[in-house]
Amino acid sequence: MRKKLTNLIIALVVVLLVLTGCSTTIALNTLVPAKVDVGGYKTIAVMSTQDNARWTRPSFWNSAVPFNSAVDPFYFLSLSLMSGLDFGASGTIVDAATDMITKAVDTGISYKVVPPNLTDAYITVGKSNGNLRKTLMDNGVDAILKTEITYLYYDEYISQDTDWLSSKDKSGKTYYKKRFYFVQQYGISISYTLTDVENNRIIASDTFSSDVREKKTQIGHTEDASGRFYEDYYTITSASRLIRDLIKEFTDSFRAELSPHYVKEYFTFFPNKPKVKSLEAAYDALDDEKWNVALTMFADEYKNSGHFNAGLNAAILYFANGEVTKAMDMTQEIYKKSGDSKALDLYYRFKQITDREGAAERQINSTEKIGSTGAEADLIGF
Repeated sequence: MRKKLTNLIIALVVVLLVLTGCSTTIALNTLVPAKVDVGGYKTIAVMSTQDNARWTRPSFWNSAVPFNSAVDPFYFLSLSLMSGLDFGASGTIVDAATDMITKAVDTGISYKVVPPNLTDAYITVGKSNGNLRKTLMDNGVDAILKTEITYLYYDEYISQDTDWLSSKDKSGKTYYKKRFYFVQQYGISISYTLTDVENNRIIASDTFSSDVREKKTQIGHTEDASGRFYEDYYTITSASRLIRDLIKEFTDSFRAELSPHYVKEYFTFFPNKPKVKSLEAAYDALDDEKWNVALTMFADEYKNSGHFNAGLNAAILYFANGEVTKAMDMTQEIYKKSGDSKALDLYYRFKQITDREGAAERQINSTEKIGSTGAEADLIGF
């Protein structure tokens, strides 16, 4: 199966060398299937993300940030700060989610993606004429992806930490250093529903959630027995920026769920043990990215002397070149001769990658719409 993908993979996959001491590693982009088989759907329309979290601005929005109980009231005036919750944060976060999801599923491998602005226009027209399904189908849409923010959390406050190990200031007086922080806590959940347009059935749905993150920014400190407040140089990150960066972390989850895609597999070449002087040129060839030269040298050494590590390195390079059968046969042969588990482990890695690529190919070439038997959807106009 991998042989069929050789041209595609060699075109898209540049073999990279990472040198760490004497260890040389090769990285291959390998095709993996989506968790949800969307192969029968050749055009998927992505809606703009909806904010259904009912997130309202906290009471401290556009006002002084509250203090937690640890803060000494003596410092309240010095610690008066405006909220980091920026105006229009909700819209910025929704736009970031829409952009992330569109880029995550639009890999260009399995299906065409209709962008959110065009999808939203189809929905507007479909709602106005009372038949959303027909509007989508008339424009070639097989499935529609709806996403929504179902949970959005943001909180902020000022805290104080006291170093109970005493220090002495310039005058020799003992004091306990205090540090003051602007603390921001935030988290988000995004749900999706993928619907088969023709059959008005749900293909798949799920929710991805972050944990609650915390960012602490030191804003001031004391440094002598007087207890005087000294302001630190600092920059407050806006709430929308924090959550926007958090949303980017969902990219891999959405891509793995809904689109065949490429992932890197790393193979570390085996060392020259037992050391054979003639193999030094093979390792030099790897360093110089002369793959075929290195392959020939490793393969010849294994054939002539039975050097197991040379054989395993040759197998890796055969696999990288798309000669899967030869690579797997060589690892099996080495395992039978040596009983070395490294050969067996390498064989099963080759098999796992090949099986995944076969599954991804079947998804890409499939015409079966798996959502035809799913739960009924609720799109307007069906």
